[in-house]
Amino acid sequence: MVERVGMVLTAGVCLILGACDFTNGAADKPPADTETGLADTSNSGNDATTDIQPEPEDVDVAETGTAKVASTKKSDIDWDAARRDLASSSERDTTFNIQSGSSAPPVPVLLPTGPVRPASADGPQPQFRPVPDGYFAVFPGDRYNLIVNGTNEVTDVPGGSAGEGGSEDMRYVETSTGAMVSFSRYGADYMVEFECLGSGAEGGSCITEDEAMSVAEEIVISGTQ
Repeated sequence: MVERVGMVLTAGVCLILGACDFTNGAADKPPADTETGLADTSNSGNDATTDIQPEPEDVDVAETGTAKVASTKKSDIDWDAARRDLASSSERDTTFNIQSGSSAPPVPVLLPTGPVRPASADGPQPQFRPVPDGYFAVFPGDRYNLIVNGTNEVTDVPGGSAGEGGSEDMRYVETSTGAMVSFSRYGADYMVEFECLGSGAEGGSCITEDEAMSVAEEIVISGTQ
């Protein structure tokens, strides 16, 4: 009787712990690796080896072709038209002694007919400076400094129309320091900037769009090769 009770207790413990093999190997499990504790499945009927996929290789740009990017090039200047307009103009800025011929800037020089004068006789004076791609002129003023830039460098965007000075339509935009009007003429690009005096935090509040456009429209040719 005691022996039967012992057998029942043993069976109960086995059911609770799941530690006994009543089938003598029927649920044959592969032996665990002594170092890693993982089952060795190399000899099992069903190959359980997991294939590790290699990391994808980077695609060589040289094989697929390089992406096209925008490039800058020199524009073709219509010097004949510039010379005709200069010869027929009676309103040209005479503030600066602009050189002509081969000594002139690489673009026709456009300047305002009525440049902004210094705030006082002792204040900053107007400046003009040729640069390799064009020129810039600065006219100090009471509310803002007027800066005129001309350049023969245009951006050629892939898939777009080739840059040849763009459109002559004037484009107004407010900037962090004031405002700017940009346009193209004779194949060159021009910018008329209004730099508000002070911190510039007020943006373009020192000049209205109508005022800026009016000043830009009075820009005339004052020099050419």
